[in-house]
Amino acid sequence: MNIYERICENREKIASVYDLASINYDFLREKIDNQALFLGKYIEYSDAAKENNPNIPRLRKFTYEICQLFLQKDRRYFWNEILGKTLDEIESVKEKMEPYGTETYNEAAIAYHLLQAVDLYAENMGEGSLSAPLNTQYNKNSFVYCCNGKGILADAARELGFRHKIQITEIRNEFKYLRILEREELDAGMNPPRSVTLYIDQFDSVRQSVLCGKKLKIVMIPFGQEELVTFEKTQGSLFRVKYIEEHKQNTIRRALQMLGEAIGQKANIVIFPEYVCFPEMQSEIGSYLREAYSQRPKMMKNLLLVIAGSGWTEDDNNVSKVYSYSGKLLGEQYKYAPYDRKDEDGNRLIEQLHDPGKESIIVKIPRIGTFMPAICRDVSNRDKTEKIADVFQTDFVLVSAWSKSLHGGFENQLENITETNMVTSSLVCNCCRSIEREKNLERGFVVTPCKKGSVVEAKTAMIKGDATVCQECSGCVFSVPLSFETQNVEKGRIVQRIRQKAL
Repeated sequence: MNIYERICENREKIASVYDLASINYDFLREKIDNQALFLGKYIEYSDAAKENNPNIPRLRKFTYEICQLFLQKDRRYFWNEILGKTLDEIESVKEKMEPYGTETYNEAAIAYHLLQAVDLYAENMGEGSLSAPLNTQYNKNSFVYCCNGKGILADAARELGFRHKIQITEIRNEFKYLRILEREELDAGMNPPRSVTLYIDQFDSVRQSVLCGKKLKIVMIPFGQEELVTFEKTQGSLFRVKYIEEHKQNTIRRALQMLGEAIGQKANIVIFPEYVCFPEMQSEIGSYLREAYSQRPKMMKNLLLVIAGSGWTEDDNNVSKVYSYSGKLLGEQYKYAPYDRKDEDGNRLIEQLHDPGKESIIVKIPRIGTFMPAICRDVSNRDKTEKIADVFQTDFVLVSAWSKSLHGGFENQLENITETNMVTSSLVCNCCRSIEREKNLERGFVVTPCKKGSVVEAKTAMIKGDATVCQECSGCVFSVPLSFETQNVEKGRIVQRIRQKAL
C-alpha cells in the first residue's frame, strides 16, 4: 500500500493536519528499516556527492505548496477540500518523480515531505493554546505535539554557543516544531502526556514581565505533617497509603498557610512533596487559589503554577495535581513507577498502584518553556521520565518526592537529563518526614545546565535546612531564585541564594 492509498483508507479519521501527520509518520516507521540510510540517500542534498536524489528539488517544492494549501484552511477552503487537493498533489508529484533507488523509499520520501509541510505549517501558525496530542482522531501508533523549543535559557545558550543536542538519527528528530511520541514507548495502560499551554492575558503586566524576563523563583514546601501518613500492608508485600483523619484539617490549615507565605514571597512556581497532599488538601489548594485570585489579585500577581504534591486516592493511585495561578486544574500526574524496596529487616514493600501512568501532563508557559511534573520513583527508575524529557526537550522537571536518599534516587538521573538536553533544569522537593531531620538536613536539590568549555555539564545545588529551625519544625518554605541571564549562565550561577523561612 502506498501513501496515497494509506491516506484514502483513513480519510474519515483525518480531522486535522496533525492526524495526517500521524498517518505519514506511522507509514514511514512501517516502511523504513534504516532511517539513517533513508535520510542520507533520499532526503539530503550535497554539492560534493557524486549522486543526489534527483527528486529532492521537486519534493521540497511539494512541501512548500502543501504548506500553503494547509494555510488556506478557514480562509479559502474547508478541510475536506484541502485533503482532496493534498491527495491530488501526491499523485501529481509521484507522476513527475524520476527513477531513483527503491519504489518503497520513494513513496516514503513523499510521506516525509508531507510531514515537513505540517512542520512548516506549525511554524507559521505558532504554538497556540491547543491541548495536545494534536492528532485527536488518528493515533494508532504515534502522538503528535508542537513545541518551538524557545525557553528561558534560549538567549543565553545562543550567546554562549551551547552546542546542538546530540540526536539519534531518526526521522522524528528532523522537524523544527513537531514532537512525536511513539505508542510503543509507553507501558501498557499508560496514556500519552497531555500538553497544555498556560494562558496569560496580554494586559496582565506583571506576569507578562515574568515571561519576558530571565528570572524565575521556585518555592518548595517540604511539608511533612507528623503522624499524618502511614503505610499499610494489604496483600503480601503490597502497601497503600493511609491518612489519619483527625490530623487532616490541621494539615490543610498549615499547608495553606505555607502556600500563602510562598505566594507572599513572589513565587512563580510552588511545589509540594509526595504523599502529603491527600485529595481533600489538593481540592482546598485549588479553592484557595481561586478565591485569592478573585479577591486578592495583587498578592497573586507573580504566581504561575502550583504543583500540589501528590496524594493517595481511594482507588489506589498516587496522583499529583497541577493548578494555574487562578486555581484552574491544568491536569493530573499519575505515578507510574511503584516504590519497591526492602527495609532494614529484609521486609519488601511494593507500592500498590492501580492505574500507573494513567494520566500525565506537560505545561507550556510562553517564553519560559515546558514544565514536566514527576513523582519520586518515576525519576529514580529513569526510563519513561528520561524518554519523555528527551522527546519534548523539556525545560523544567519538577519532582515531588518521599525519599531517604536524594543522591541515589535522583542526582545522577536528573544530571543525565540535563546533559542530554542541555536546556533542562530540575528541582526535587523531598518530604522532610521521610528522613531523620537531626542527621540529614537535605530537603531537595536543584540541577541546572552549566557551560564547561565545549560541553554542557549539570551543576547540582543542594537545598539544606537550618539545624535549629528543623529541630523546632512547624513547617517552612524554601525560596529558590533562578537567573538565566547570560552572565549567570556563563559563570554557573543560575541558582541564586536559597533561603529558608520557618513559620
